[in-house]
Amino acid sequence: MKMMPHLSFKLNRILPFLLLTLLAACQDKVAKDPQNWAWLDAPQDKILVKLAIDLETQVKGLSGIRDADWPDDQGLLFVYDEDDGHGFWMPDTYFDLDLIYLDKDFKIIDIERKLPHFIGRYPEDRIPRARVVWSRHVLELKAKSEVSKRLKVGDQLRFRSPQLPPQIK
Repeated sequence: MKMMPHLSFKLNRILPFLLLTLLAACQDKVAKDPQNWAWLDAPQDKILVKLAIDLETQVKGLSGIRDADWPDDQGLLFVYDEDDGHGFWMPDTYFDLDLIYLDKDFKIIDIERKLPHFIGRYPEDRIPRARVVWSRHVLELKAKSEVSKRLKVGDQLRFRSPQLPPQIK
């Protein structure tokens, strides 16, 4: 019986290449579309975020996006011009979410963990809803995200670039 070539040797050579390719693809999102993507530094991590600035993106959120199509540690950052009571609901979501509420300086002021997903839009009264929290911005991350699990109230998030994206005041 013939043995397969050393699979672990091949994986050890291929995995670093795949990881670098993935990192380059993430960096490329920001480089190609800095108006809609940015990097946030958290105390222990860096988070690639899509910026939800326009009303269409804010209304849709992560609705309709399949689990496999959204990386576990990638976030959606809802950017608002002023503080307000922000509440979210979960129609057509395929994964549970953590909602991280931020003040104007991107300091975490509250977190709602494991808001359940809901596939579909009816019946409306069964769609999970987050409590309303007074905040400036909101970051959505998958509840299973290791990055999200490490975030806590009081943590300070910062944009990796020395300048804020132009949409953020």
